[in-house]
Amino acid sequence: MLILEKPYVSQTLINTAIEKNLPVLRNAMSEKIVSEGHNLNLLNDEEFVAEYQKRGRLYTMSENALGWLVEHLPDQELLDKIALLKDKATFRRICQDMYPDFFFCEEEIVKLGDINPEQLVYPLVLKPSVGFLSAGVHVVHNVDEWRAAIRDIQANFHKVGSQFPEFVIGTQKFLIEEYIKGEEYAVDTYFDDQGNPTILNIFHHRFANESDTSDRLYCSSRALYDEYEEPFMNFLIQLNKVLKLHDFPMHIEFRYDGKKAIPIEINPLRFAGFCLNELQTHISGTHPIVAYLNNIHLSKEEMWKGKEKDTYSFLVLERPADADDKEVFNEKKFREDMMDVLELRPLADPTVGVAATAFIRTDDAHRAELEHILHLDMHDYMMRVERLELRD
Repeated sequence: MLILEKPYVSQTLINTAIEKNLPVLRNAMSEKIVSEGHNLNLLNDEEFVAEYQKRGRLYTMSENALGWLVEHLPDQELLDKIALLKDKATFRRICQDMYPDFFFCEEEIVKLGDINPEQLVYPLVLKPSVGFLSAGVHVVHNVDEWRAAIRDIQANFHKVGSQFPEFVIGTQKFLIEEYIKGEEYAVDTYFDDQGNPTILNIFHHRFANESDTSDRLYCSSRALYDEYEEPFMNFLIQLNKVLKLHDFPMHIEFRYDGKKAIPIEINPLRFAGFCLNELQTHISGTHPIVAYLNNIHLSKEEMWKGKEKDTYSFLVLERPADADDKEVFNEKKFREDMMDVLELRPLADPTVGVAATAFIRTDDAHRAELEHILHLDMHDYMMRVERLELRD
């Protein structure tokens, strides 16, 4: 069962929903897709709720769908779990026994300017208590950076937050927490009807430098699974001793210092956003949403058969802030510059802030390409297109 929502639904997911005849909630997004000629199995609110009560599993396209669940779904246990996982401060409190030495505190946005930055311990992370992607996230190393972050939040955050419902990006409170050292990783997982976790994707979230908080590059490989599947699985097992989740998908981001995996945030009822979890369809041919809905357990041997030496990555290519509405992503140039572009998905809506997403493959001989991607100037991949105006 699917709830399709903004900001993006891929053609791959549309085709999968049609092929598998998945029940889809009738809303503005799904009706738009149907109007474009796609034969989705649409259910109205009452029909969708009744079908959910039979099946017990659903998948939301993005956090924009969570508001509908709160209003319509008579499953208070599920709604309580969603609220807990969306609120980073509440989640930190729930997990305090797992991480007793981890520092965090929560403050209202209007009071951030009253905090004495001389009394804070750096580096630290400042982020919305409820958030999506990297909106409003600041890595702060000193007093000057703290003051700059506060100015940016006061000037810009409400504008960014207004693009999403309050349930998606809370605009009232911020979390201040210690900077978690180590490399960052992300996992798409689901808990089955017995509460046992299955890992469907493991990504290494790579950054250009310590201050980078972008979602530019996530990489996956057999070597990554060999090294991290076991510690991440152990974390999920321990986490669910606290949360008691079942029939539940999530996308979780960690920092891992070689000894312990510490969660940065958890996104409930979905996998990696913007349909980027579909990197798995390029690796194994299995759609992760279908795996979750049908209780499919993929082994790393099945996933990576014949691809053991390759790295598969997804890219979020930001639209330059100063690009005007007539500038579009230059697909031809991007394909020419990369070793193997598996799929390219330009986004036409300039308000989303993303020019395109991409799935790519690299081999050992082209490892440097991944580092190069982290430093791309996206101005180089935009081109101006004059749109013709139709006249009577």
